[in-house]
Amino acid sequence: MRISDFIARIITQRRALVWCGATALAVACITILVTSLRLDSDVLNILPSSFRSVQGLKIYDREFEQTRELTFALLCDPNDVDKLEDFAPAFAEKLRQQPWCTRVLAGSPMATPDGIRDLQSIAAPLLLNLEPGAFNETMSILQPQKIRDRLHRLHQHIEAGSPRAEFELSFDPLGLIAPALKPFAESTAIEQDQPLTSPDRTMRIFLAVTNQSSISAFECQRLMRRVNAFRATAHEGWDGGPLEILVTGRSAFVSEISLSMRYDILATLAGSVVLVGTIFFVGFRRWLPLLGMGFSLLLSCLVALTLGLLIFGRLSMVSVGFCAILVGLGVDFAILIFGRYQQARTDGESHGQAIATSVAKLGKAVFFGALTTAVGFLALVLSGSMGFSQLGVLIAIGIFVAGLFMCSILFLFIRERQAPVRHDWVFEIIKKYVCWVVRRPAPMLIFSSALLLLLSAIGFSPIPPLHFEASTRSLEPKNSRASVALQKIMHKMPMRWEPVLAVVHATNPQELHDDWQKIAVHWSDLQAAGKIKSFSTPAALCLSPKSMQRNREQLSAVNFPAAHETLEQTLDAEGFSRDAFASAFTLLDNLQHLVDPDTPLPNWRAQLPRSSSWWFLVDRYFGQDPLLTAGFVTTNQPVSTHAQREDLGRNLPVLLIISALMAFFDVSLLAILYRDLRLWIIQVITLAFAIGAMIASMKLLHIDLNMLNVLSFRLVLAIGVDYGIYVVLIWQKTREIEHDVAGVVKPVVLAGLTAVAGFGSLVLAKNPALSSLGSACAIGIFWSLVATIFFTLPAMAAAEPKPRHENKIDTD
Repeated sequence: MRISDFIARIITQRRALVWCGATALAVACITILVTSLRLDSDVLNILPSSFRSVQGLKIYDREFEQTRELTFALLCDPNDVDKLEDFAPAFAEKLRQQPWCTRVLAGSPMATPDGIRDLQSIAAPLLLNLEPGAFNETMSILQPQKIRDRLHRLHQHIEAGSPRAEFELSFDPLGLIAPALKPFAESTAIEQDQPLTSPDRTMRIFLAVTNQSSISAFECQRLMRRVNAFRATAHEGWDGGPLEILVTGRSAFVSEISLSMRYDILATLAGSVVLVGTIFFVGFRRWLPLLGMGFSLLLSCLVALTLGLLIFGRLSMVSVGFCAILVGLGVDFAILIFGRYQQARTDGESHGQAIATSVAKLGKAVFFGALTTAVGFLALVLSGSMGFSQLGVLIAIGIFVAGLFMCSILFLFIRERQAPVRHDWVFEIIKKYVCWVVRRPAPMLIFSSALLLLLSAIGFSPIPPLHFEASTRSLEPKNSRASVALQKIMHKMPMRWEPVLAVVHATNPQELHDDWQKIAVHWSDLQAAGKIKSFSTPAALCLSPKSMQRNREQLSAVNFPAAHETLEQTLDAEGFSRDAFASAFTLLDNLQHLVDPDTPLPNWRAQLPRSSSWWFLVDRYFGQDPLLTAGFVTTNQPVSTHAQREDLGRNLPVLLIISALMAFFDVSLLAILYRDLRLWIIQVITLAFAIGAMIASMKLLHIDLNMLNVLSFRLVLAIGVDYGIYVVLIWQKTREIEHDVAGVVKPVVLAGLTAVAGFGSLVLAKNPALSSLGSACAIGIFWSLVATIFFTLPAMAAAEPKPRHENKIDTD
C-alpha cells in the first residue's frame, strides 16, 4: 500500500483516533510550556559566543553584583538646579527605604563620616600590601619625633584656618592611612571620571543595588513594577518645575525586552493568521480548511517550541519570530496540498481518492521543500550564536512537523460531502496566463529578464552600499524607556560612556595580585602616551600574601609602645582629646598584634562592614568569587559602536558564508532532483534574480542589515527553491499544461502572497530587528514569487516546449 493511500485510509476511517492523538499531543505540549517555559532576554546571546568581548560580558553579567544595579536620574529645568540640590538627599533617603533596595550611592563615600570610618577599618591589610620600599617609608612615620612634628604642624594649620589640615587630622592623625589607601583611592575616583552630577547641574545620578534573587525575565518584571510604583510617589516634596525621574539598568532592559517578546509573539502571530486567512479564503472560499490550516500550524508551533525548550532549557528573544516565520513557511504546504485536493475533487474523485492524489502528487515536492528549508536553517547552528542556533533548530523541527500535519491533520477539517467549487476565478485567470506564456513565452521572458537583470545589477553593485547596523540597540524594543533614559544620561554626561571591560580570573591570591600589577603598569604606559583617558583596577585590593608576610616581618623593628606613648603625650601637649583619636590607637594596636607570627594575616573583606557604601564600588571590581575580578579603561571617545562593527563585521561574513554553503547545497539538490541541465540553470538564475532584486529593494528603501535580518537571505533562498521545485517538477511530469501546471501555479501564487503577508506581520513587532526581518523577508519572498511566475515559467516554456492539448499525464 502506498503511503498516500495509507494516509487517506487513516483520515477517512480512523478520524476519532487521529483526533485523540492530535489532542493529546497539544495538551502535552501546552503542559510542558506552561510549567517549564523560561525566556532568555539577554541580548548577548544573540551575538556569537566565540567573541572574547561577548564572553567577558557574559561572565560580568553572571558573576558580578553590578547586574543588579539600577541607575536613577533626576532631571530638572535649568532654573531649578538649586532645588534639585536640596531635593537630592531626600530622594536618596526614600530610595534607601525601599524594601527592594540594599545599597544606594548618591555621592562619594569619602564625603560621609561612615565612609571615612570604614576606610580606616581596612587600613592595616592595605598597609601590609604596599611594596617593600613604600611600606618601610610609611612605617618610619611612627618614629616619636615624626609623630610630634606632624601633630604640631597640623595643629598650627588648623589654627590658621586650614580645613584640609582639620580633615587630615581627623582622618589620618599618624599619616599611615593615606599611603595605605592611595592606590585604592586612585582606583575608585568615581567623581572625576564618572561624575554623579551633570556639568550644568540639571541632572543627578543615584546608583542602587537591588535584592532580586536573579535576573530572570519574571524577576525583573516583578522588580520593575515595584520600581515604577516608587517612581510614581517619589516626586513628593518637590516644589519646583517639571521633574523627570529616569530609570535604566540591566533589570529595566530585561523587563521591557521580555514584555515586548510576549507582545511580539501575540501580535505577529495574530497578524499572520488574519492576513494569511484572508488570502486563503479569497483563493479557495472555504472556512473550514482555513481553520484546519490554522490548527495544524498552531500544533506545529507547539511541538517545535516544546522540543526546543527541552533541548535548550530556555528560549531566546530571537525565537519570538519563530511562530510568524513558521506560519509564513508552513502555509505553503497547506495551500499546495489543499489546492491539489480541490482540483482532484473538481475532476470527479471521491474524498478519499482526492486525499491520496494530493499527497501522491505533491508529497515529494513537500518533502524536498521541507528538507531544503530545514537544512538551511539548521546551518545556523554553525553561527556561534545561541539565539540563532535556537531559531534554526526550531524552524527545522517546525517545518518538518508542519509538512507532516498538512498531509494528514489538515484533512480532518475537510468535509467529505463538501461540493467542489464550480467556478474559480483565480484559477481561470492563472490558467489563461499559463496558456499565453506557454504559447508565446518570449514577450514575458524578455520583459521579466530586463527588469530582474536591472535590479540585480543595482543589488550586487557596491553603489549604493547596503549598510550594516552593528549596534545591539537594533535588538531593543522600540521606544524603550530604559533606552531613552540611558540616552538622556549619556547626553547630559557624555563622559559616562561604558568603559572597556577586562576580566581576570586567577587561581590564587598571589597570582591575582601579580596579574593586576602587570596590567596596571601597561595601562599606565598607555595613559601616558595619550592612547586612553583613564583606567581603574582592583590592584590595590588584590592582596599579595608574599608582600604581606614580608612586611609583617618588618613590623618587629617598630617600637609600638614608644609610638603609643608619644601619641598620648603629644595629644595632651597640643590640647587634643584622646577620645577623638581612637582610630589611631586602634590602628597601632592592630599593627602591634600582627607582629605575632601566629596571628592570621588580615583580610579587608572581613573588616569592611557589610553596610558600608564602599561595597558599592568594591562589587564593581570583584565577582562572587574573590579571585574573579574586573578592571575598566575609559577611552578618549566611545568605542562601543566601532568595536561592535569590527566584531560583528567579522561575524557577518560567517553568516553569509553559511548562507552560501546552504545555497550550494540547494543547487546541488536541485541538480539531483531535476536531472536536467537546462531546467537547473533556469532555477539557479531565478534564485540569483530574486536575491539581487531583494538587495536592490533594501538599498532603495534604506533598510539596513543587522544581526537578525541577515537571516532573510537564507530564508528567501529556501522559499525560492521550494517554489521552483513545485513548478519545475510538475512541468517535467505533466503533459496537460492547462490542467496541471495552472493547478500548481495557483497554490504557488497564493502561498507566495500568504508568505509575504505572514512575514509582513512582523512589522508589528516592537523589536526593530524583528520588524526589519519581516520587511526583508516579505520583500525577498515577493521577488522570489515574481521571478518564479514571470521568469521561470516562460523560460521553461522557451527551453522545453510542450504540446498544449494532450490529456495524458506522466506518472513516472
